[in-house]
Amino acid sequence: MLKKPKRNVLPDQFDFFQYLLFVVLLSLLYSSQILAGTSGTAIVEKIIDGDTIVVKYKSNSVRVRLWGIDTPEYHQAYSRVAKRFTAKLAAGKVVTLQVKDWDDYGRMVAVVTLSDQRCLNEELLKEGLAWVHIYYCKEPICNDWYSYEKKARTQQIGLWRETSPVPPWIWKRRKQYRK
Repeated sequence: MLKKPKRNVLPDQFDFFQYLLFVVLLSLLYSSQILAGTSGTAIVEKIIDGDTIVVKYKSNSVRVRLWGIDTPEYHQAYSRVAKRFTAKLAAGKVVTLQVKDWDDYGRMVAVVTLSDQRCLNEELLKEGLAWVHIYYCKEPICNDWYSYEKKARTQQIGLWRETSPVPPWIWKRRKQYRK
């Protein structure tokens, strides 16, 4: 009579590390999904550029990318103006974050509401210091945001004083091709 070989209850080392990697990745994915769609208050610690800030959120310093808009990149016209405007409205202040997502750079992507209930994302558009990001802003609120952008453009406010300002996503693509 043939005996059935005993099955190893413990996975071999390779299977164990695959399993461990799977669990870690799954938990990271799950944790980002928990945060997406939630909101909370934070204190703005630092302004990186017009559309990126660092906040103290749940006792951690977190980089936050403003959702749905794009301000000029570092070497573009009005990048410093957008950064100063963001600093004037938000630096050192308490804000509310409506978390939309986490990006590929590990930044929280959020709508940022100031203590006076104005939306920082919208204020940058109204001042002519940002574009509505055509690839990411697909929610109903974006229709209002396109109106703010159009009004700033019509009134030639901020970057719309320029003859033909180039949106950052196009500017970055052109810069990559020049390398």
